[in-house]
Amino acid sequence: MSTKTYNIRTAGQANIPVLGLGTWQSTGQDCIDVVSQALQIGYEHIDTAQAYGNEVEVGQGIKQSGVARDKFFLTTKIFPDDMKFEPEKLVAAAKRSLKNLDTDYVDLLLLHWPDDRVPLSETIPALCELKKQGLTRNIGVSNFNIANIIEAKKYADVPIVVNQVEFHPFIKQETLQTFLNNHHILLEAYSPLARGDVFDNDIIKDIADKHGVTPAQISLAWILSDKDRIAIPKTSNPDHLQGNLDAINVNLSTDDIEQISNLATSDGRKIKHPDYSPKWDD
Repeated sequence: MSTKTYNIRTAGQANIPVLGLGTWQSTGQDCIDVVSQALQIGYEHIDTAQAYGNEVEVGQGIKQSGVARDKFFLTTKIFPDDMKFEPEKLVAAAKRSLKNLDTDYVDLLLLHWPDDRVPLSETIPALCELKKQGLTRNIGVSNFNIANIIEAKKYADVPIVVNQVEFHPFIKQETLQTFLNNHHILLEAYSPLARGDVFDNDIIKDIADKHGVTPAQISLAWILSDKDRIAIPKTSNPDHLQGNLDAINVNLSTDDIEQISNLATSDGRKIKHPDYSPKWDD
């Protein structure tokens, strides 16, 4: 494993490596192998979730890698349903995740989606209690809009350090980004390659050619050009692991960043929100 610790972003007491491995839709032996290889080549941030159904495989990949637990940042997420989001169910769910991952703690535990059917006044204090018990080092949310976060902060007595949301060059998130910046919450980008759409965009391809890198690296470099953002690209192809990691070394010009930023549209979202999820901001 590389001994170099790459760039981090800080929020609250969390020091989060700027680029991690996303594991959505990664399953079976492929998941085990890609997590293991990622850690071995120098990744220091792994992201999973209960809803992905692969926490056991992620845990096996961690063990297979031989990398010590304190050498990387591990995130998981708890998905809402009426039963699980009762406070005692949330605590039980978190403990199941730790068992699946074969670890005593995670570095970051997120509520996976907001749910209008379940009060944040109950779930956020339970999430905070998990941090106090040492089961997670930090807490955060995922797919929360501004109103959700405002409400969540009312009930949080520890910092909410991350909002993990869909983010890539084609989606407008300026309103949310500004709000998060003002509240010292990092924007963590999932689907940072727009489910492959960055590979077909002429502007991104031209910038990639200019820098001698791939469109994937350009998209990731654009996200990471903002000090308040981090990214978790997913790959099931071990050959792409190093390329994604190398994106942290790509330096875009101001003109590059502006051209890519101008690609965003109001209908750029690629991920469908559940029916129970509150309306989005942008």
